[in-house]
Amino acid sequence: MSTRDDILTTALALFNQRGTAPVSTNHIAEAAGISPGNLYYYFRNKEAIIRAICERLFATWDAVFALPDDRPPRLADIQRLVRANFEIAWEYAFVYREILALLRHDPILRERYLDVRQRGYAGFRDLIEVFGAAGVLQPDLDPDTITALADLCWLISESWLTALELRDRPADDDHMQRGIDLMLFTLRPYLADPSDH
Repeated sequence: MSTRDDILTTALALFNQRGTAPVSTNHIAEAAGISPGNLYYYFRNKEAIIRAICERLFATWDAVFALPDDRPPRLADIQRLVRANFEIAWEYAFVYREILALLRHDPILRERYLDVRQRGYAGFRDLIEVFGAAGVLQPDLDPDTITALADLCWLISESWLTALELRDRPADDDHMQRGIDLMLFTLRPYLADPSDH
């Protein structure tokens, strides 16, 4: 692993454990086993580190939410995508917990994040249509239903970790599974064959 990657991996772990506010670049350098000067060679400040971690997150979204192109989508693909969505949220927990504060603090990140988010939301709506055309979801869903379904799934995805924190619940595997179950519960009435799930 390169020094740059090691800095980002270390920072991600610290931000997930403690939040971004109490973690300084000195903390990150110390945990990564490098000098602050070495860290500043790669990243000018903490905001640059957060932006780079978010770029990793965006790349992960793009890779994970692609469907196989050698066969039609299946119900198992929906289940895989839903699980992957929550696994990513757990891996990048601080982003999901702190996104509003991060975007208010950093206009560069805000512009980039909102652009990626808008593209991701449009892609999610497209996925619903693709699953409908493949006969996994009901093929005759009207545009308003597709939008409402996308909104509900998006809200669960973006807000589940925050909801756990507000209720003082641990972000453990059981609560990850509960989030997965909630999203699948939301999708179940729209499956072409609900008995499959």
